[in-house]
Parts: sequence; structure tokens; C-alpha cells
Amino acid sequence: MTATGKTEIEPVEKSIIVNRDAETAFRFYTRHLDVWWPKESHSLGADRDGVTPACVGMEEGVGGWLYEESADGTRRSWGKIRVWEPGRRLVHSWQFDKPDEQATEVEVVFTDLGNGQTRIDLTHRGWENDPDGEKLRGGYQSGWDPVLAGLEVRCNQFRD
Repeated sequence: MTATGKTEIEPVEKSIIVNRDAETAFRFYTRHLDVWWPKESHSLGADRDGVTPACVGMEEGVGGWLYEESADGTRRSWGKIRVWEPGRRLVHSWQFDKPDEQATEVEVVFTDLGNGQTRIDLTHRGWENDPDGEKLRGGYQSGWDPVLAGLEVRCNQFRD
């Protein structure tokens, strides 16, 4: 049970290893979202309107927004940054255009393994905040796989 009396739903947990040090991996993850995110399949525009957004992005620092932007400049919110620890950790809400009280939370931890490698651990939790939490969790369990696969490939190719 959570503090609000809701039944806790197990988080989605995923890990990848990239061939970059933790600082570079963090910088790539946060500054180059538009390069690695599969916006053609994983965006509000693609999901709801059948139109791929022109870009997706992340504003740096606590309080910054994750968003997608359409060709006409309209922005749609994905979430808001709660923790910003460059090279180490990032936590943000995940709303995907839903009200604040239905937001889930994504935590991304960057662990430097040495030899130019970093493990990136993603935990997506807080499903009980959304009335459709159980169903959504099931979709995200597999939905994060192509997202992180794109991150892994493009981060390994990245030249800063």
C-alpha cells in the first residue's frame, strides 16, 4: 500500500550498457533526446493524431520540461524534471498530457563502470496514480525496450 492507501503497482525496470563515460551518457540522454527517441512510434502526435512531432526535447535542470513540438510550434508536455544530477541521476514526472495527479515517475541512474562504459538503469514507477495504471504498466514494460535500444545504439555512435 502507498501512503495514499492505493495498492502499489510494481515498477518497470530496464537496464542497458553504453560505451560512454557517465558524464557523456547523461549529456547525450538529456541534450539529444530528439536524436535517439523513436518519436515516430512513441509520441503523443504519433499515438493520438497519427502525425510525428517535429521534435522532442528536454529543458535542463529541476523544473525543466520534457516535451514534443509539432510542426506548427505547439508543445505538448511529457513531464517535468524533479531531480537533476549531471552524470549521475535524473528523475522526472511522466504525464504524457495527463493531469499532475495522474503522473507516474521515471528515474534514470547512470553508473560509470570504468573503461568508458556506463550502465543506465531506468525505473518507471507510480502506476497507482493513474486509474489505468495496471494496463499502462503492461504497455510500458515492452514499450521502453525500443526506446532504450535506440538510446544504446545512438549513444554508442555519438561523438561529442
